[in-house]
Amino acid sequence: MSKTLFFEQLSIHVRIGTGQEERSRPQRLLLSGEIELSEIPWGNDAIHKTVDYDRLLREIVAKGEASEFFLLERLGEAIVDHVMGIFPGVAGMTLSLWKDPPPLPLPLGRVGLRVRETRPRWEDRKSRKRQEKRNEKIQEGPE
Repeated sequence: MSKTLFFEQLSIHVRIGTGQEERSRPQRLLLSGEIELSEIPWGNDAIHKTVDYDRLLREIVAKGEASEFFLLERLGEAIVDHVMGIFPGVAGMTLSLWKDPPPLPLPLGRVGLRVRETRPRWEDRKSRKRQEKRNEKIQEGPE
């Protein structure tokens, strides 16, 4: 049996935008997501054997509000990296992000971004980045 945590319209305030003026003050963003859990024993009733969604949501808010971003794409990546890095029980994650209200002069409900990552792809990407850093150090040589 697969298990998925979900949350809808988590409100965070982020300094985000392509121009300095837009990033000069935090903007309200809404986030919704689905968190696929790794295998959890059937009949589990212990919070330490699953992903604590209170902590998960607090970590998402903290990550988003602690930095400044130009694009939703980078913010989404940063949140996914953060969640995957501290919650080994997350097997996959889908995150939707949008500014509220939309920053466009059009009759529009919302426009945003959806990011999807799986644990194997995330681990492969992290492994490649570590290898690239090792290669850079080798190329630089001794100091």
